[in-house]
Parts: sequence; C-alpha cells; structure tokens
Amino acid sequence: MSTGADRSRSRIVPALLLAALLAGVLAACGDDSPAPSSDPEAEVVAGIERTLRQRARALVAHDEAGFDRTIRARDPEFVAEQTTYFDNLGQLPLEMLRFDLAADTVERDGKAYWAEITVRLQLQGYDATPVVTRDRWRFAPTRNERRYLLTSTTDTAWEKKTSGAQPQPWDLGEVEVREGPGVLGIFDATTVATAEAVVASVSEGRFQVKAVLPGDIGDPGGVVVYTLADPTYVESLDSLPVSDPDRLDAVTLPVPRNAADAGGPVASYRILLGPHVLDEDGEVLDRLVRHELTHVALGDHARGVPMWLTEGLAEYVSVRPIAPAERRLQTEALNLVASGVDDLPADEAFGGEDAEGWYALSWWVCEYIAATYGEPALWELLDGLANGADQDEVIGDQLGVSTADLLQGGADLMRRTYG
Repeated sequence: MSTGADRSRSRIVPALLLAALLAGVLAACGDDSPAPSSDPEAEVVAGIERTLRQRARALVAHDEAGFDRTIRARDPEFVAEQTTYFDNLGQLPLEMLRFDLAADTVERDGKAYWAEITVRLQLQGYDATPVVTRDRWRFAPTRNERRYLLTSTTDTAWEKKTSGAQPQPWDLGEVEVREGPGVLGIFDATTVATAEAVVASVSEGRFQVKAVLPGDIGDPGGVVVYTLADPTYVESLDSLPVSDPDRLDAVTLPVPRNAADAGGPVASYRILLGPHVLDEDGEVLDRLVRHELTHVALGDHARGVPMWLTEGLAEYVSVRPIAPAERRLQTEALNLVASGVDDLPADEAFGGEDAEGWYALSWWVCEYIAATYGEPALWELLDGLANGADQDEVIGDQLGVSTADLLQGGADLMRRTYG
C-alpha cells in the first residue's frame, strides 16, 4: 500500500466550493447523482464526496454490494483489508457514522488524489458523543472519470506526524465482537474463546463497583473492553503506564471526543485487558476488572488527581466484594516499606520497577483513610485533589496530617494486617 512518499502533488482548493466542502454530510442521506459542472476540479471533489456518502450508508446498512462499489478491486491485499473492515463494523452497534472530506487537503497523485477525511463514529450505548478522528485516503477515477474509488486508507508518514489519527482495533485487523448487559467486548481470533467469561466479569463488576461508589459518581454506563492477542493495537498507543506492553495487565483508556485534542472532553473510557491475564483464575480476573471499572466510573472526577490516590481507590474498590481474610497483597509492598520509603509516590513510580509495591501500598493508604476518617473522606479527598490541586495543602486541610504521616499510617496498617 502506498505511503504517500515520492508523489507528484498539486493542491486542489477551488475557492468557490469552500463552503460546500466544509458542510458535513450525514451517513443516512445524500444524492449520488452527479451535479452538472464545467469545473473539472469541482467534479473531483463532488465525486469523492459521493463515494464517502455511499461508503457510510453501506456500512450503516451492512450493504456489502454498495460498499464494494466504493473501492477499486485491483489490489487483492487492499480488498481483503477492506472486507475485514466491513465485517468488523457490521458487528458494532453503530449509532452514527460519517465521513467528511477536508476542504483544503485534496492533492493530486498522478491520475489519483489523496485527501484527508474526518471520521465521526459513535457506538450506541457506549459513547456519549461521536468520536472524531482523521485519516488520509487515496481515490482513483473510474475509466469515464464519473466516479472516484478508494484505493488506499494508509499513509504511514502522514499518520506518524498527525495527532488526529487514532485507530481502534476494528481499524487494524479482524475482530470478534460479543455483547452482554452493558458490555461490548472486542476480541480477536485468539482471545474470543474467553469472551463469555470476560463479558460476564465486566457485567457483574459494574454492579459491584456501583455499590461502593458514592451517588454523585454513579454508574459509568455501557463499557467497552478490548482483549486482544494481536499486539498491533497496543503498539499503536503512545501513553501506556509501562514501557513494555507485555507487562501490561490492564489499562483504562480515555477516548477523546476529538482525537486531535487528547486533553479535551472525553466521549467514553474503554478498558484494555492484557491477554496473559486470561490465564489467571476467575477471582484475579474479577478483581482486575473491578479495578479498571473504578477508573471508568471515576472518569473526569480523577483528572489531575495524583496516581497514588486514583490507583489506591481502584484497588480499594476492587477488593470490597472479597472477604478481608482472602484479600491478597503483593509481597513487593512489604518489601517497599522495609526499604524505608517515607512519603507518597510521584506518578512516575507507577511505571517503575517498584510499581506493584506502590499499587498495594497506595491501596493501604486508602484503607487507612477510610478506617481513620470514614469512607466519605476518600471521595472528599478525590474532589479536593482534582485538577492538580496542591497535595500538601489539601491533605493538611482535610485530614490534618502531612503526606509522610499519611504514608506511614497506611504502611503501619498494612503491616499489622499481614504480619
């Protein structure tokens, strides 16, 4: 597939058509009949836009013949890739799908054209708003140049330098979709055998987490969970908490409403489970799922909050359904205390070699806060530390202790509990 390099290019920016180019076209409507025009550049733009409308309609309606008419069938590899994409989206609960041509990005490539496309996709019951991403596609004319067919959706060089390109698993390879009450599971050929157990764990975990959280945080609603053996999607992520994806047990991923604004409003939060955790027993999987569901539920409440509190809270909530005598502790936590740590950790510690110990110790700091000040103090501290508030000041005002005292209290309670 073409990477967009070594091309003869010229931009097409028909000024008179600027307003028309900026106007979005809903997937469910549109007229494919060509508009009369004596302007060849306008015909190119109109032809590409007709193809985009037809592609969106075909995907929403699961119209395979209509979809096939939007792609050129000369490259077997590209056709196979597009067939996989069609099958993937056919399994998703699409509430909205739309492709818009960017106004000033159409570039000639011989007889074909490259153009940036804005994709708006919303999963019904799972995304609060459509998720907006960008891509760059190549279109070639038919022999009579009345239609323009898609020949590539891959421009590697452009994707590497563009923040708005945010592929999802269904964009990158074959997926198997399974749905349960409030859960949409995305699997691949290797992990789909575990789909029933994973979906059931997430579905039950939603209610267990909701029972612990205060009312103002509430139910996160539908949850999307990815469980993939194929590393392609994980390797496309640039904000993992660990440097080695093979060490990743699970992570909660915010999905921005606009991929070009990573720190902006979020359309949903999705959970990624490492495939190796599927080999663990059910209790371990359920606890891990509840941990991630807590992150999903906290959502924007946790923005700017130190990781020792957000991770400690996730652990605190995840063990509530487990009898106290059966709550496992990583031995790394006791070793960490024995090493002489004397204050709450910075966020960077959760990606370092002592990460497991810090997760457990942060949990026990939360246990100490709940036991000493009452469980509501946890949620008040969460609110107080939001948006990067001064940690020393907030903890001093709300709890009347220093951060070092707080760590010591958690460490002492942990040692007394586990001997």
